[in-house]
Amino acid sequence: MPGNAHRLIERCIRREERAWEEFVERFSGLLYYSAKRRLEKSGMMFMRQDVDDIVQAMFLDIWEKRRLEGVKDRKKITGWLSVTAQNRALNYMRKKREILLREEDLYKINNIRADGKGCIDEELIVGLERCIEDFEPGHKIIFKLNIIYGKTYKEIARFMNMPLSTVATIIARKKRKVKKFLMG
Repeated sequence: MPGNAHRLIERCIRREERAWEEFVERFSGLLYYSAKRRLEKSGMMFMRQDVDDIVQAMFLDIWEKRRLEGVKDRKKITGWLSVTAQNRALNYMRKKREILLREEDLYKINNIRADGKGCIDEELIVGLERCIEDFEPGHKIIFKLNIIYGKTYKEIARFMNMPLSTVATIIARKKRKVKKFLMG
C-alpha cells in the first residue's frame, strides 16, 4: 500500500490526469475528516460548505503549485495531508472571521447606549422597534440580541443554534435596512 501511494504521487508529479483523479478520490475523505475534526476541536462555528471549500482549495493548491514535489517522505503522505488540511482549516476560518469583523465595523450603529451602564434610551428602543417591525421573527430576535442586549455574534449563534456566519450576515443586512430607514 505505501509503495502504491508513492507510485500514485510520482504519477501526479508527472501530471497524469488519471493519477490526479485517483489521488483526489483516494484522499478527499481524509482531507475532509481532518479539516472538519480540527474545526470541531477549535470550537469555531462552521458549515459543511466551509469544509468543502477548504478541501477544494487544498487540492487546487496541491495541483497548481506542485506541492507534492515538496513532500520529502512520500511514505507518510497521509500524515502530511492530514496536518496540512488541519492547518488550512484554521487559516481559512481565521480569514473568514476577519472578513466578518471588518463588515461588522461598516454597519456599526454608534452611540446606541444612553449611559455608561449599558442602559438604552427608551425612545431609541421605540424607534428601533418601528424600524424592525417588518423583519422576520427570527431575524428580529437576532437583531435585538445584538443591538439592544449587546450579545456577540458567537453568543447569538449558540443561542439560536445556527452558524456564526449566518448570524453575521443577518445582522449586517438588518443594520443596512435600519440605516436606510433612519436616513429616510
